This record gives sequence, structure tokens and C-alpha cells, in this order.
Amino acid sequence: MALTDMEKTCPICGKPNNCQHDKGNCWCEKVEIPKHILDLVPDDKRGKVCICKDCIDKYTKN
Repeated sequence: MALTDMEKTCPICGKPNNCQHDKGNCWCEKVEIPKHILDLVPDDKRGKVCICKDCIDKYTKN
């Protein structure tokens, strides 16, 4: 299954998220993302689009 452009883009910053779901496993499945970061994702993209590592790192530190 090919990913759409929306699925390849971080829903927080708009940069590439390096999503690998179309290849079977995504890096994000091994990362615990704090709720306050997940809350930044718009409702229509929540649970459908990966957040990029840069945003996870940025908002985990702050």
C-alpha cells in the first residue's frame, strides 16, 4: 500500500516524517510519544499520520 503525501508529512511541523508503515513496520511503533505531543496533532490526522522524530525530540525536551 502506497502512502499518501499527507501520511509522509509530520502533522505538527509539515516536514517529512520518515514513515515506514507501507514497508511493514514504522520506527514510531518503538517510540513512546507523550500525550502532550499527541494532543498537538489535528483531530483529522490523529492516529493516521506519524509525528517526525524532530518534533518528538523538540516537544519532549520542552
